[in-house]
Amino acid sequence: MKPDTWPPPQIPPIPIEVNQAACEANLVIFVGAGVSRLMGCPSWDQFADAALGQLVEQGLITFGDVQQLSHLPAKLRLSISLQISESNTLDYTALIQPKHPSNSRVYEYLKSIGCVYVTTNYDRFLDSMFGKDEPDLICSRRQLKGLRLREPGTVIHLHGSIDKPESVIMATPQYLKHYNDEQVQDFLGELFNRHTVLFLGYGLEEWEVLEHILRKRKHYGSKQRKKFMLSGFYAHQKKTFSHLYEYYKDAFDIHLIHFSLDHMKYVQLEKIMENWAGNLEVGYPLLADDLEYVLRVADE
Repeated sequence: MKPDTWPPPQIPPIPIEVNQAACEANLVIFVGAGVSRLMGCPSWDQFADAALGQLVEQGLITFGDVQQLSHLPAKLRLSISLQISESNTLDYTALIQPKHPSNSRVYEYLKSIGCVYVTTNYDRFLDSMFGKDEPDLICSRRQLKGLRLREPGTVIHLHGSIDKPESVIMATPQYLKHYNDEQVQDFLGELFNRHTVLFLGYGLEEWEVLEHILRKRKHYGSKQRKKFMLSGFYAHQKKTFSHLYEYYKDAFDIHLIHFSLDHMKYVQLEKIMENWAGNLEVGYPLLADDLEYVLRVADE
């Protein structure tokens, strides 16, 4: 959508490239923490505070220590929490699972699209197929293979899962090691070179995560497909949107799709997914892509 279209619509139209990618089975939806927050999951600040709270309960730190750390950014507080908890005594499930679950259907709408999903979330909401058993959990580096992106309905946890605590990537040193790994870079190269990507639930709070994912984009190649991000704005934020639109486009070649927060705040994202799920139809790969896929499987 053009940056001069204002005020932002409640339901933005589906970009032509996203619709075409779905028809050709080349659409990948990238799901961030903002989507899980609609289910009642904590923000990064709440997550970090809860982690420090667990350390207090375990007698590893005091409330005085928590007070001294309280001014630090959430990701840094989490990194320190993991460093203190060397024996992995943090209960990730208790930290992440909603204390007051919502009745949001956002994941139901997402799953009904039927494309491939990559998520940086640790929860299992996206994996759950309503009325069906959960699929195999894909959450470790050795499982990150480009061929996974050719399997409709696949869910890939890029930063691990609470069901396998050893896979969770949360501290800054873990992020750096993860994204310097050749297999991770090859996987992301395959993703951005061959698939149209739609980011959901990534705001300023998730900026550090996005930087890790996109900072090596030159390594991924020069023939990357278009990337989009749904992002909410209030009617008075026109200048903010214009600046962010240009920044995301120039820095990461991401095109912002803006929507209105004035009526339902971020719950509006669920309404958009309900609308888009009813209008996006995932088809079959192009014959040339399918042939290449078969040949690559044979090579492996």
